[in-house]
Amino acid sequence: MEEQLKIIYLHGFNSSAESKKSKILNSFLERKELINLESPNLNASPSKAISQIEKIIKESSNRICVIGSSLGGLYATFVADKFDLRSVTINPVVTNHISEMKDLVGSHKNFHTDEEYEFSMKDYSDLQKLGLKELKKPLNHLCLIKMSDEVLDHNKTLEYFSKSYVLSEKGGNHSYDDFFEKIPLILDYMY
Repeated sequence: MEEQLKIIYLHGFNSSAESKKSKILNSFLERKELINLESPNLNASPSKAISQIEKIIKESSNRICVIGSSLGGLYATFVADKFDLRSVTINPVVTNHISEMKDLVGSHKNFHTDEEYEFSMKDYSDLQKLGLKELKKPLNHLCLIKMSDEVLDHNKTLEYFSKSYVLSEKGGNHSYDDFFEKIPLILDYMY
């Protein structure tokens, strides 16, 4: 009998489980009986978000893979490296982006939930701790990059994942609008 797979989808900064990619993935996987998707609403605090993700991983008896978009990509990379899991990251934040993200400190309003919150200097410091200098198993990671990402420098992403599997495409944007088309590739990689 084929093993059940649990996919944990991790949304980006200021987003939620109601993100477009999360909904697309959920719709695609509805008819896949051997795949269980979990898309948690991640806490705005990086340390609390990682605790949430680690709890889901530790409580699961299934084989797990993680998918992360933008900041969720940083989280996916971190937990995949820690727990020896496969990860797929979509226009992810990588270690070399974090130093340029200090402007996240301050007040924010979530795109989906309208929740207002503060991203503190401690949160920023915790974010820096999640940036791994080197991956233990680079081939556990598949990174999808759009070279016209208007938010993150794709060159830093390419450099970071240079020993991993990478699909880098010209054009596109940070939202990775053709995500639906990549789901079969993602599933092939996970299996």
